[in-house]
Amino acid sequence: MYEITSGTADDGSQIYIYKSEGINLPLNSKISPKREIAKLLKKEISEKNKITFVIGIGNGEIIEALHADYQDIPKVIIIEPFNEVVLNESTLNTIKISKNIEFYYFRDLLPIMITTIIEQFRGLSSQIIIHPKYDQTESQFINDTLKLIEKSLSLYVINNNTVNFFKKNWIIEPILNVVYTYEMDPIDKLLREFRGKGAILVSSGPSLTDNIDLIKKAKDHMYVFCVGSALRALLKYDIHPDFVVSIDASLTNYEAHFKGLNYEGIAIFDTMTHHLILENHQGPALKMLSEMDGITGSLFPEMTRFISVASVAISTLNLIYQLGFEEVYLVGQDLSFIDKKYYAEGITIHEGVRIEEELWVDSNDGAKVLTSETLYAQIDSFNQLTNLIKDHIKIYNVSAKGAKINHVPYIHSEKINYQRFEKNVSFTVNQNITKIKGKEKAIEVIKNLYQILDLVKVEERKMKKIRENVVNISDIRTLLKSVKKLRKEPLVEDSLLNQLIDDVQRINNHFEYNYNESRTTNDQRKEMRDSIHVLFIKLKNYLELLLNDEEIQKFYSKG
Repeated sequence: MYEITSGTADDGSQIYIYKSEGINLPLNSKISPKREIAKLLKKEISEKNKITFVIGIGNGEIIEALHADYQDIPKVIIIEPFNEVVLNESTLNTIKISKNIEFYYFRDLLPIMITTIIEQFRGLSSQIIIHPKYDQTESQFINDTLKLIEKSLSLYVINNNTVNFFKKNWIIEPILNVVYTYEMDPIDKLLREFRGKGAILVSSGPSLTDNIDLIKKAKDHMYVFCVGSALRALLKYDIHPDFVVSIDASLTNYEAHFKGLNYEGIAIFDTMTHHLILENHQGPALKMLSEMDGITGSLFPEMTRFISVASVAISTLNLIYQLGFEEVYLVGQDLSFIDKKYYAEGITIHEGVRIEEELWVDSNDGAKVLTSETLYAQIDSFNQLTNLIKDHIKIYNVSAKGAKINHVPYIHSEKINYQRFEKNVSFTVNQNITKIKGKEKAIEVIKNLYQILDLVKVEERKMKKIRENVVNISDIRTLLKSVKKLRKEPLVEDSLLNQLIDDVQRINNHFEYNYNESRTTNDQRKEMRDSIHVLFIKLKNYLELLLNDEEIQKFYSKG
Protein backbone atom coordinates (compact mmCIF):
# COMPACT_ATOMS: atom_id res chain seq x y z
CA MET A 1 0.00 0.00 0.00
CA TYR A 2 1.11 3.56 -0.64
CA GLU A 3 -0.05 7.12 -0.07
CA ILE A 4 0.43 10.25 -2.18
CA THR A 5 0.47 13.58 -0.32
CA SER A 6 1.19 17.18 -1.32
CA GLY A 7 4.29 19.16 -0.42
CA THR A 8 6.14 22.33 -1.40
CA ALA A 9 9.57 22.72 -3.01
CA ASP A 10 12.04 25.45 -2.00
CA ASP A 11 11.09 27.48 -5.09
CA GLY A 12 7.46 27.51 -3.94
CA SER A 13 6.09 25.02 -6.46
CA GLN A 14 3.76 22.22 -5.39
CA ILE A 15 5.17 18.70 -5.47
CA TYR A 16 3.81 15.25 -4.64
CA ILE A 17 5.31 12.90 -2.06
CA TYR A 18 5.11 9.11 -2.33
CA LYS A 19 4.90 7.28 1.02
CA SER A 20 5.09 3.53 1.48
CA GLU A 21 6.51 1.34 4.30
CA GLY A 22 8.86 3.95 5.69
CA ILE A 23 9.68 5.49 2.30
CA ASN A 24 9.09 9.25 2.08
CA LEU A 25 9.91 10.10 -1.54
CA PRO A 26 9.27 13.47 -3.23
CA LEU A 27 8.31 12.92 -6.88
CA ASN A 28 10.18 16.09 -7.88
CA SER A 29 13.27 17.88 -6.62
CA LYS A 30 12.58 19.64 -3.29
CA ILE A 31 14.86 22.46 -4.41
CA SER A 32 13.86 23.33 -8.00
CA PRO A 33 11.67 20.99 -10.11
CA LYS A 34 12.13 23.33 -13.08
CA ARG A 35 15.93 22.96 -13.14
CA GLU A 36 15.64 19.24 -12.42
CA ILE A 37 13.43 18.64 -15.46
CA ALA A 38 15.51 20.85 -17.76
CA LYS A 39 18.59 18.81 -16.86
CA LEU A 40 16.75 15.51 -17.35
CA LEU A 41 15.42 16.38 -20.80
CA LYS A 42 18.76 17.76 -21.98
CA LYS A 43 20.40 14.48 -20.98
CA GLU A 44 17.71 12.09 -22.26
CA ILE A 45 16.61 13.72 -25.52
CA SER A 46 19.59 13.64 -27.86
CA GLU A 47 17.44 13.33 -31.00
CA LYS A 48 14.07 15.01 -31.39
CA ASN A 49 12.76 12.94 -34.31
CA LYS A 50 11.58 10.07 -32.08
CA ILE A 51 8.30 9.01 -30.53
CA THR A 52 8.90 9.77 -26.85
CA PHE A 53 7.24 7.92 -23.97
CA VAL A 54 7.39 9.60 -20.57
CA ILE A 55 6.47 7.61 -17.45
CA GLY A 56 5.36 9.95 -14.67
CA ILE A 57 4.45 13.64 -14.55
CA GLY A 58 5.49 14.63 -11.03
CA ASN A 59 4.08 18.12 -10.49
CA GLY A 60 3.58 18.65 -14.24
CA GLU A 61 6.78 20.66 -14.80
CA ILE A 62 7.95 18.08 -17.34
CA ILE A 63 4.87 18.84 -19.47
CA GLU A 64 5.54 22.58 -19.38
CA ALA A 65 9.18 22.04 -20.35
CA LEU A 66 8.33 19.69 -23.22
CA HIS A 67 5.79 22.17 -24.57
CA ALA A 68 8.16 25.10 -24.31
CA ASP A 69 11.34 23.57 -25.74
CA TYR A 70 10.51 20.30 -27.52
CA GLN A 71 7.56 21.02 -29.80
CA ASP A 72 9.43 19.49 -32.75
CA ILE A 73 9.28 15.99 -31.21
CA PRO A 74 6.72 14.16 -33.42
CA LYS A 75 4.73 12.72 -30.51
CA VAL A 76 5.11 12.68 -26.73
CA ILE A 77 2.99 10.11 -24.85
CA ILE A 78 2.97 10.74 -21.10
CA ILE A 79 1.66 7.98 -18.80
CA GLU A 80 1.02 8.60 -15.10
CA PRO A 81 0.99 5.42 -12.96
CA PHE A 82 -0.61 7.10 -9.90
CA ASN A 83 -4.24 8.22 -10.05
CA GLU A 84 -3.65 10.52 -7.05
CA VAL A 85 -1.20 12.74 -8.97
CA VAL A 86 -3.39 15.55 -10.33
CA LEU A 87 -2.46 18.25 -12.81
CA ASN A 88 -3.40 21.87 -12.23
CA GLU A 89 -5.59 23.81 -14.67
CA SER A 90 -2.62 25.60 -16.25
CA THR A 91 -0.85 22.35 -17.15
CA LEU A 92 -4.08 20.77 -18.39
CA ASN A 93 -4.47 23.75 -20.69
CA THR A 94 -0.88 23.30 -21.90
CA ILE A 95 -1.74 19.72 -22.94
CA LYS A 96 -4.90 20.96 -24.65
CA ILE A 97 -3.08 23.50 -26.83
CA SER A 98 -0.03 21.30 -27.47
CA LYS A 99 0.26 19.77 -30.93
CA ASN A 100 2.41 16.82 -29.91
CA ILE A 101 1.72 15.93 -26.24
CA GLU A 102 -0.83 13.34 -25.13
CA PHE A 103 -1.41 12.52 -21.47
CA TYR A 104 -3.04 9.41 -19.94
CA TYR A 105 -3.43 7.84 -16.55
CA PHE A 106 -2.37 4.20 -16.64
CA ARG A 107 -5.84 3.13 -15.47
CA ASP A 108 -7.48 4.67 -18.57
CA LEU A 109 -5.01 3.46 -21.17
CA LEU A 110 -5.41 0.46 -23.46
CA PRO A 111 -2.51 -0.94 -25.49
CA ILE A 112 -4.48 -0.48 -28.71
CA MET A 113 -4.72 3.27 -28.01
CA ILE A 114 -0.93 3.54 -28.06
CA THR A 115 -0.73 1.21 -31.07
CA THR A 116 -2.96 3.58 -33.04
CA ILE A 117 -0.54 6.43 -32.29
CA ILE A 118 2.53 4.37 -33.17
CA GLU A 119 0.97 3.45 -36.53
CA GLN A 120 0.81 7.14 -37.43
CA PHE A 121 4.57 7.45 -36.95
CA ARG A 122 5.88 4.38 -38.74
CA GLY A 123 9.57 4.54 -39.54
CA LEU A 124 10.45 6.64 -36.50
CA SER A 125 12.30 5.13 -33.56
CA SER A 126 11.14 5.59 -29.98
CA GLN A 127 12.59 6.40 -26.59
CA ILE A 128 11.36 6.00 -23.01
CA ILE A 129 12.03 8.56 -20.26
CA ILE A 130 11.21 7.82 -16.63
CA HIS A 131 10.46 10.88 -14.52
CA PRO A 132 12.98 11.43 -11.67
CA LYS A 133 12.18 9.50 -8.49
CA TYR A 134 9.50 7.33 -10.09
CA ASP A 135 11.99 4.49 -10.52
CA GLN A 136 12.41 4.50 -6.73
CA THR A 137 8.72 3.79 -6.09
CA GLU A 138 7.37 0.24 -6.00
CA SER A 139 8.69 -1.49 -9.12
CA GLN A 140 5.28 -2.91 -10.04
CA PHE A 141 3.99 0.49 -11.14
CA ILE A 142 6.84 1.12 -13.58
CA ASN A 143 6.91 -2.51 -14.75
CA ASP A 144 3.18 -2.52 -15.51
CA THR A 145 3.55 0.68 -17.53
CA LEU A 146 6.51 -0.73 -19.45
CA LYS A 147 4.54 -3.92 -20.14
CA LEU A 148 1.66 -1.85 -21.49
CA ILE A 149 4.01 -0.09 -23.91
CA GLU A 150 5.49 -3.47 -24.88
CA LYS A 151 2.00 -4.89 -25.56
CA SER A 152 1.25 -1.85 -27.71
CA LEU A 153 4.32 -2.55 -29.81
CA SER A 154 3.30 -6.23 -30.07
CA LEU A 155 -0.14 -5.19 -31.32
CA TYR A 156 1.56 -2.97 -33.90
CA VAL A 157 3.50 -5.98 -35.18
CA ILE A 158 0.33 -8.13 -35.20
CA ASN A 159 -1.56 -5.48 -37.17
CA ASN A 160 1.26 -5.18 -39.70
CA ASN A 161 1.47 -8.95 -40.08
CA THR A 162 -2.30 -9.09 -40.61
CA VAL A 163 -2.12 -6.49 -43.40
CA ASN A 164 0.79 -8.31 -45.04
CA PHE A 165 -0.99 -11.65 -44.79
CA PHE A 166 -4.27 -10.41 -46.26
CA LYS A 167 -3.06 -7.69 -48.64
CA LYS A 168 -3.77 -9.91 -51.63
CA ASN A 169 -7.18 -11.08 -50.40
CA TRP A 170 -8.29 -7.57 -49.43
CA ILE A 171 -8.12 -6.47 -53.08
CA ILE A 172 -9.05 -9.67 -54.90
CA GLU A 173 -12.09 -10.55 -52.80
CA PRO A 174 -13.86 -7.18 -53.18
CA ILE A 175 -13.31 -7.36 -56.96
CA LEU A 176 -14.77 -10.85 -57.24
CA ASN A 177 -17.57 -9.89 -54.84
CA VAL A 178 -18.67 -6.92 -56.96
CA VAL A 179 -20.52 -9.49 -59.10
CA TYR A 180 -22.88 -9.90 -56.11
CA THR A 181 -22.45 -6.74 -54.05
CA TYR A 182 -22.99 -4.21 -56.86
CA GLU A 183 -26.77 -4.69 -56.72
CA MET A 184 -26.97 -6.20 -53.22
CA ASP A 185 -28.98 -4.31 -50.58
CA PRO A 186 -26.74 -2.24 -48.27
CA ILE A 187 -26.95 -2.68 -44.50
CA ASP A 188 -27.44 1.12 -44.39
CA LYS A 189 -31.17 0.64 -44.99
CA LEU A 190 -31.53 -0.95 -41.53
CA LEU A 191 -29.35 1.38 -39.46
CA ARG A 192 -31.16 2.65 -36.33
CA GLU A 193 -34.26 0.58 -37.25
CA PHE A 194 -34.02 -1.73 -34.21
CA ARG A 195 -34.27 0.87 -31.44
CA GLY A 196 -35.56 -0.61 -28.20
CA LYS A 197 -34.97 -4.20 -29.33
CA GLY A 198 -32.87 -6.97 -27.82
CA ALA A 199 -30.15 -9.01 -29.52
CA ILE A 200 -28.11 -12.13 -28.86
CA LEU A 201 -24.64 -12.22 -30.38
CA VAL A 202 -23.54 -15.84 -30.79
CA SER A 203 -19.81 -16.52 -31.06
CA SER A 204 -18.01 -19.83 -31.31
CA GLY A 205 -16.30 -20.10 -27.92
CA PRO A 206 -16.60 -23.21 -25.72
CA SER A 207 -19.42 -21.77 -23.57
CA LEU A 208 -21.76 -21.63 -26.61
CA THR A 209 -22.77 -25.25 -26.00
CA ASP A 210 -23.84 -24.43 -22.41
CA ASN A 211 -26.24 -21.74 -23.65
CA ILE A 212 -28.11 -23.49 -26.46
CA ASP A 213 -31.27 -23.62 -24.32
CA LEU A 214 -31.08 -19.87 -23.73
CA ILE A 215 -30.92 -19.20 -27.48
CA LYS A 216 -33.84 -21.54 -28.16
CA LYS A 217 -35.99 -19.84 -25.51
CA ALA A 218 -35.04 -16.25 -26.38
CA LYS A 219 -35.00 -16.41 -30.19
CA ASP A 220 -38.75 -15.67 -30.48
CA HIS A 221 -38.24 -12.43 -28.55
CA MET A 222 -34.71 -11.31 -29.44
CA TYR A 223 -32.87 -11.10 -32.76
CA VAL A 224 -30.10 -13.69 -33.01
CA PHE A 225 -26.87 -12.59 -34.70
CA CYS A 226 -24.38 -15.37 -35.41
CA VAL A 227 -20.73 -15.00 -36.39
CA GLY A 228 -19.82 -17.19 -39.34
CA SER A 229 -17.71 -19.62 -37.33
CA ALA A 230 -20.64 -20.43 -35.00
CA LEU A 231 -23.22 -21.11 -37.74
CA ARG A 232 -22.43 -24.81 -38.10
CA ALA A 233 -22.95 -25.35 -34.36
CA LEU A 234 -26.29 -23.53 -34.30
CA LEU A 235 -27.64 -25.48 -37.27
CA LYS A 236 -26.62 -28.69 -35.51
CA TYR A 237 -29.15 -27.77 -32.80
CA ASP A 238 -31.72 -26.71 -35.41
CA ILE A 239 -31.32 -23.03 -34.54
CA HIS A 240 -31.56 -20.70 -37.52
CA PRO A 241 -30.23 -17.23 -36.64
CA ASP A 242 -31.91 -14.07 -37.89
CA PHE A 243 -28.58 -12.85 -39.27
CA VAL A 244 -25.23 -14.50 -39.89
CA VAL A 245 -22.26 -12.14 -40.26
CA SER A 246 -19.09 -12.83 -42.23
CA ILE A 247 -16.05 -10.59 -42.62
CA ASP A 248 -13.27 -13.13 -43.26
CA ALA A 249 -11.37 -12.97 -46.55
CA SER A 250 -9.62 -16.33 -46.20
CA LEU A 251 -10.41 -19.54 -48.06
CA THR A 252 -9.69 -21.44 -44.83
CA ASN A 253 -12.71 -19.92 -43.12
CA TYR A 254 -14.99 -20.70 -46.05
CA GLU A 255 -13.95 -24.35 -46.02
CA ALA A 256 -14.13 -24.68 -42.22
CA HIS A 257 -17.30 -22.76 -41.46
CA PHE A 258 -19.47 -22.43 -44.58
CA LYS A 259 -18.70 -25.17 -47.09
CA GLY A 260 -21.51 -27.70 -47.35
CA LEU A 261 -23.93 -25.76 -45.15
CA ASN A 262 -27.52 -25.36 -46.28
CA TYR A 263 -28.27 -21.99 -44.73
CA GLU A 264 -30.86 -19.86 -46.51
CA GLY A 265 -31.36 -17.12 -43.91
CA ILE A 266 -30.17 -13.52 -44.09
CA ALA A 267 -26.42 -13.09 -44.39
CA ILE A 268 -24.56 -9.83 -43.78
CA PHE A 269 -21.37 -9.79 -45.82
CA ASP A 270 -18.45 -7.48 -45.28
CA THR A 271 -17.43 -6.51 -48.82
CA MET A 272 -14.00 -8.15 -48.30
CA THR A 273 -15.46 -11.55 -47.32
CA HIS A 274 -14.11 -14.48 -49.34
CA HIS A 275 -16.02 -14.66 -52.64
CA LEU A 276 -16.90 -18.35 -52.27
CA ILE A 277 -18.92 -17.54 -49.14
CA LEU A 278 -21.04 -15.09 -51.17
CA GLU A 279 -21.12 -17.33 -54.23
CA ASN A 280 -22.54 -20.27 -52.29
CA HIS A 281 -25.08 -18.42 -50.16
CA GLN A 282 -28.58 -19.19 -51.43
CA GLY A 283 -30.57 -16.81 -49.25
CA PRO A 284 -31.09 -13.05 -48.92
CA ALA A 285 -28.01 -10.90 -48.26
CA LEU A 286 -26.90 -7.43 -47.19
CA LYS A 287 -23.55 -5.79 -47.90
CA MET A 288 -21.51 -3.96 -45.24
CA LEU A 289 -18.73 -1.73 -46.55
CA SER A 290 -15.39 -2.19 -44.81
CA GLU A 291 -13.39 0.98 -44.24
CA MET A 292 -10.38 -0.88 -45.71
CA ASP A 293 -12.20 -1.66 -48.96
CA GLY A 294 -11.34 1.02 -51.49
CA ILE A 295 -12.59 -1.13 -54.37
CA THR A 296 -16.26 -1.22 -53.37
CA GLY A 297 -15.90 2.19 -51.72
CA SER A 298 -15.01 3.76 -55.08
CA LEU A 299 -18.25 2.36 -56.54
CA PHE A 300 -20.42 3.36 -53.55
CA PRO A 301 -18.87 6.49 -51.98
CA GLU A 302 -22.14 7.31 -50.17
CA MET A 303 -22.24 4.04 -48.20
CA THR A 304 -21.48 3.93 -44.46
CA ARG A 305 -17.99 2.58 -43.80
CA PHE A 306 -17.59 0.15 -40.91
CA ILE A 307 -14.43 -0.27 -38.86
CA SER A 308 -12.09 -3.03 -39.98
CA VAL A 309 -11.20 -5.37 -37.12
CA ALA A 310 -9.64 -8.80 -36.87
CA SER A 311 -12.63 -10.29 -35.04
CA VAL A 312 -16.04 -10.88 -36.61
CA ALA A 313 -17.58 -10.75 -33.12
CA ILE A 314 -16.29 -7.19 -32.56
CA SER A 315 -17.49 -6.18 -36.01
CA THR A 316 -20.91 -7.70 -35.26
CA LEU A 317 -21.17 -5.97 -31.89
CA ASN A 318 -20.46 -2.64 -33.58
CA LEU A 319 -23.09 -3.45 -36.21
CA ILE A 320 -25.68 -4.30 -33.53
CA TYR A 321 -24.96 -0.94 -31.93
CA GLN A 322 -25.31 0.85 -35.30
CA LEU A 323 -28.63 -0.89 -35.92
CA GLY A 324 -29.97 0.74 -32.77
CA PHE A 325 -30.45 -2.19 -30.37
CA GLU A 326 -31.09 -1.42 -26.70
CA GLU A 327 -29.47 -4.54 -25.21
CA VAL A 328 -27.18 -7.29 -26.44
CA TYR A 329 -26.15 -10.53 -24.74
CA LEU A 330 -22.84 -12.15 -25.71
CA VAL A 331 -23.04 -15.95 -25.99
CA GLY A 332 -19.92 -18.04 -26.61
CA GLN A 333 -17.73 -14.97 -26.26
CA ASP A 334 -14.97 -16.45 -24.10
CA LEU A 335 -11.74 -14.95 -25.46
CA SER A 336 -9.98 -17.63 -23.44
CA PHE A 337 -9.21 -21.34 -23.34
CA ILE A 338 -11.77 -23.27 -21.31
CA ASP A 339 -10.55 -26.80 -20.61
CA LYS A 340 -7.93 -26.09 -23.28
CA LYS A 341 -10.68 -25.54 -25.86
CA TYR A 342 -10.97 -22.54 -28.16
CA TYR A 343 -14.11 -23.58 -30.07
CA ALA A 344 -17.44 -25.03 -28.94
CA GLU A 345 -18.45 -28.59 -29.77
CA GLY A 346 -19.58 -29.02 -33.37
CA ILE A 347 -17.35 -26.29 -34.81
CA THR A 348 -14.60 -27.17 -37.25
CA ILE A 349 -11.15 -26.34 -35.93
CA HIS A 350 -9.00 -25.21 -38.84
CA GLU A 351 -5.23 -24.98 -39.10
CA GLY A 352 -5.26 -21.22 -38.53
CA VAL A 353 -6.26 -21.69 -34.88
CA ARG A 354 -3.33 -21.86 -32.49
CA ILE A 355 -4.10 -22.93 -28.94
CA GLU A 356 -1.08 -21.43 -27.24
CA GLU A 357 -1.58 -20.64 -23.56
CA GLU A 358 0.53 -17.57 -22.93
CA LEU A 359 -0.91 -15.34 -20.23
CA TRP A 360 -3.52 -15.00 -17.50
CA VAL A 361 -6.29 -12.41 -17.56
CA ASP A 362 -9.28 -11.60 -15.32
CA SER A 363 -12.39 -13.68 -15.98
CA ASN A 364 -16.06 -12.84 -15.46
CA ASP A 365 -16.30 -15.05 -12.35
CA GLY A 366 -13.57 -13.08 -10.57
CA ALA A 367 -10.84 -15.65 -11.09
CA LYS A 368 -8.09 -15.83 -13.73
CA VAL A 369 -8.27 -17.55 -17.11
CA LEU A 370 -5.67 -18.48 -19.71
CA THR A 371 -5.61 -16.67 -23.02
CA SER A 372 -3.14 -15.99 -25.86
CA GLU A 373 -1.48 -12.90 -27.30
CA THR A 374 -3.85 -13.07 -30.29
CA LEU A 375 -6.95 -13.28 -28.10
CA TYR A 376 -5.55 -10.59 -25.81
CA ALA A 377 -5.42 -8.28 -28.83
CA GLN A 378 -9.10 -9.02 -29.38
CA ILE A 379 -9.86 -8.23 -25.74
CA ASP A 380 -8.20 -4.85 -26.26
CA SER A 381 -10.25 -4.26 -29.40
CA PHE A 382 -13.44 -5.16 -27.53
CA ASN A 383 -12.45 -2.76 -24.74
CA GLN A 384 -11.86 0.04 -27.20
CA LEU A 385 -15.30 -0.46 -28.76
CA THR A 386 -17.19 -0.90 -25.48
CA ASN A 387 -15.57 2.27 -24.11
CA LEU A 388 -17.08 4.14 -27.06
CA ILE A 389 -20.59 2.66 -27.02
CA LYS A 390 -21.18 1.93 -23.31
CA ASP A 391 -23.52 4.91 -22.87
CA HIS A 392 -25.72 3.94 -25.80
CA ILE A 393 -26.29 0.18 -25.48
CA LYS A 394 -26.34 -2.30 -22.58
CA ILE A 395 -23.99 -5.23 -23.12
CA TYR A 396 -23.85 -8.43 -21.03
CA ASN A 397 -21.75 -11.59 -21.25
CA VAL A 398 -23.23 -14.98 -20.24
CA SER A 399 -19.81 -16.72 -20.16
CA ALA A 400 -18.76 -17.01 -16.50
CA LYS A 401 -15.24 -18.22 -17.36
CA GLY A 402 -14.81 -15.85 -20.29
CA ALA A 403 -12.21 -13.08 -20.23
CA LYS A 404 -13.51 -9.86 -18.72
CA ILE A 405 -14.40 -7.10 -21.19
CA ASN A 406 -14.65 -3.51 -19.96
CA HIS A 407 -18.23 -2.30 -19.35
CA VAL A 408 -19.62 -5.78 -20.07
CA PRO A 409 -20.87 -7.36 -16.81
CA TYR A 410 -21.53 -11.07 -16.46
CA ILE A 411 -25.13 -12.24 -16.20
CA HIS A 412 -26.42 -15.76 -15.59
CA SER A 413 -28.60 -16.92 -18.48
CA GLU A 414 -31.52 -17.64 -16.13
CA LYS A 415 -31.66 -13.98 -15.11
CA ILE A 416 -32.18 -12.67 -18.65
CA ASN A 417 -35.67 -11.21 -19.06
CA TYR A 418 -35.99 -11.92 -22.77
CA GLN A 419 -39.81 -11.97 -22.70
CA ARG A 420 -39.94 -8.18 -22.46
CA PHE A 421 -38.60 -7.81 -26.01
CA GLU A 422 -40.56 -8.13 -29.24
CA LYS A 423 -39.38 -9.02 -32.73
CA ASN A 424 -41.60 -6.76 -34.78
CA VAL A 425 -39.34 -4.72 -37.06
CA SER A 426 -40.64 -4.88 -40.62
CA PHE A 427 -38.01 -5.08 -43.38
CA THR A 428 -37.25 -6.90 -46.62
CA VAL A 429 -33.94 -8.16 -47.99
CA ASN A 430 -33.38 -9.22 -51.60
CA GLN A 431 -31.95 -12.59 -52.58
CA ASN A 432 -28.23 -12.96 -53.21
CA ILE A 433 -28.03 -13.37 -56.99
CA THR A 434 -25.51 -12.65 -59.74
CA LYS A 435 -26.21 -9.62 -61.92
CA ILE A 436 -24.76 -8.60 -65.31
CA LYS A 437 -24.01 -5.07 -64.07
CA GLY A 438 -21.88 -6.47 -61.27
CA LYS A 439 -19.79 -8.51 -63.68
CA GLU A 440 -19.26 -5.47 -65.91
CA LYS A 441 -18.13 -3.32 -62.99
CA ALA A 442 -15.68 -5.99 -61.79
CA ILE A 443 -14.14 -6.16 -65.28
CA GLU A 444 -13.78 -2.36 -65.29
CA VAL A 445 -11.88 -2.48 -62.01
CA ILE A 446 -9.46 -5.13 -63.33
CA LYS A 447 -8.86 -3.10 -66.51
CA ASN A 448 -8.06 -0.08 -64.34
CA LEU A 449 -5.50 -2.13 -62.39
CA TYR A 450 -3.76 -3.04 -65.66
CA GLN A 451 -3.63 0.67 -66.57
CA ILE A 452 -2.14 1.51 -63.17
CA LEU A 453 0.47 -1.24 -63.61
CA ASP A 454 1.55 0.28 -66.94
CA LEU A 455 1.88 3.70 -65.29
CA VAL A 456 3.94 2.28 -62.40
CA LYS A 457 6.29 0.53 -64.84
CA VAL A 458 6.88 3.74 -66.82
CA GLU A 459 7.62 5.81 -63.71
CA GLU A 460 9.77 3.10 -62.14
CA ARG A 461 11.96 2.98 -65.29
CA LYS A 462 12.52 6.75 -64.94
CA MET A 463 13.78 6.23 -61.41
CA LYS A 464 16.44 3.80 -62.60
CA LYS A 465 18.02 6.64 -64.57
CA ILE A 466 18.82 8.69 -61.47
CA ARG A 467 22.51 8.49 -60.62
CA GLU A 468 23.36 5.94 -57.99
CA ASN A 469 25.88 7.87 -55.88
CA VAL A 470 24.82 11.51 -56.27
CA VAL A 471 21.19 12.59 -55.83
CA ASN A 472 20.34 16.28 -56.10
CA ILE A 473 17.24 18.27 -55.16
CA SER A 474 16.03 18.16 -58.76
CA ASP A 475 16.09 14.34 -58.63
CA ILE A 476 13.95 14.35 -55.49
CA ARG A 477 11.44 16.70 -57.13
CA THR A 478 11.26 14.36 -60.13
CA LEU A 479 10.54 11.44 -57.82
CA LEU A 480 7.80 13.38 -56.08
CA LYS A 481 6.19 14.21 -59.43
CA SER A 482 5.99 10.47 -60.13
CA VAL A 483 4.37 9.91 -56.74
CA LYS A 484 1.89 12.74 -57.37
CA LYS A 485 0.98 11.35 -60.79
CA LEU A 486 0.41 7.91 -59.32
CA ARG A 487 -1.75 9.15 -56.47
CA LYS A 488 -4.15 10.83 -58.88
CA GLU A 489 -5.48 7.35 -59.59
CA PRO A 490 -8.41 6.77 -57.17
CA LEU A 491 -7.73 3.06 -56.74
CA VAL A 492 -4.11 3.79 -55.84
CA GLU A 493 -4.94 6.36 -53.19
CA ASP A 494 -8.02 4.69 -51.72
CA SER A 495 -7.14 1.00 -51.99
CA LEU A 496 -3.71 -0.16 -53.14
CA LEU A 497 -1.61 2.08 -50.91
CA ASN A 498 -3.70 1.03 -47.91
CA GLN A 499 -2.16 -2.42 -48.30
CA LEU A 500 1.34 -0.92 -48.45
CA ILE A 501 0.66 1.51 -45.62
CA ASP A 502 3.85 0.70 -43.72
CA ASP A 503 6.04 1.84 -46.62
CA VAL A 504 3.85 4.83 -47.43
CA GLN A 505 3.73 6.09 -43.85
CA ARG A 506 7.47 5.64 -43.44
CA ILE A 507 8.12 7.84 -46.49
CA ASN A 508 5.64 10.47 -45.31
CA ASN A 509 7.19 10.57 -41.85
CA HIS A 510 10.70 10.68 -43.27
CA PHE A 511 9.81 13.76 -45.31
CA GLU A 512 8.03 15.43 -42.41
CA TYR A 513 10.50 14.76 -39.59
CA ASN A 514 13.86 13.86 -41.14
CA TYR A 515 13.99 15.87 -44.36
CA ASN A 516 14.79 19.56 -44.81
CA GLU A 517 15.35 20.52 -48.45
CA SER A 518 17.65 23.45 -47.64
CA ARG A 519 19.85 21.42 -45.29
CA THR A 520 19.55 17.89 -46.64
CA THR A 521 22.70 15.85 -47.27
CA ASN A 522 23.42 13.63 -50.25
CA ASP A 523 23.04 10.53 -48.04
CA GLN A 524 19.59 11.70 -46.97
CA ARG A 525 18.59 12.34 -50.58
CA LYS A 526 19.86 8.88 -51.55
CA GLU A 527 17.79 7.37 -48.75
CA MET A 528 14.70 9.20 -50.00
CA ARG A 529 15.38 8.12 -53.58
CA ASP A 530 15.76 4.51 -52.52
CA SER A 531 12.63 4.46 -50.33
CA ILE A 532 10.44 5.92 -53.10
CA HIS A 533 11.95 3.59 -55.69
CA VAL A 534 11.39 0.60 -53.43
CA LEU A 535 7.75 1.65 -52.95
CA PHE A 536 7.22 1.69 -56.74
CA ILE A 537 8.89 -1.72 -57.09
CA LYS A 538 6.68 -3.12 -54.31
CA LEU A 539 3.59 -1.62 -55.93
CA LYS A 540 4.56 -3.10 -59.30
CA ASN A 541 5.11 -6.53 -57.75
CA TYR A 542 1.87 -6.21 -55.79
CA LEU A 543 -0.15 -5.37 -58.91
CA GLU A 544 1.41 -8.28 -60.78
CA LEU A 545 0.58 -10.55 -57.84
CA LEU A 546 -3.06 -9.42 -57.98
CA LEU A 547 -3.46 -9.59 -61.74
CA ASN A 548 -1.75 -12.97 -62.03
CA ASP A 549 -4.00 -14.48 -59.36
CA GLU A 550 -5.69 -17.62 -60.67
CA GLU A 551 -9.20 -16.50 -59.69
CA ILE A 552 -8.75 -13.04 -61.23
CA GLN A 553 -7.32 -14.52 -64.43
CA LYS A 554 -10.18 -17.01 -64.68
CA PHE A 555 -12.81 -14.34 -64.08
CA TYR A 556 -11.19 -11.79 -66.44
CA SER A 557 -10.77 -14.28 -69.28
CA LYS A 558 -14.46 -15.22 -69.05
CA GLY A 559 -15.43 -11.55 -69.00
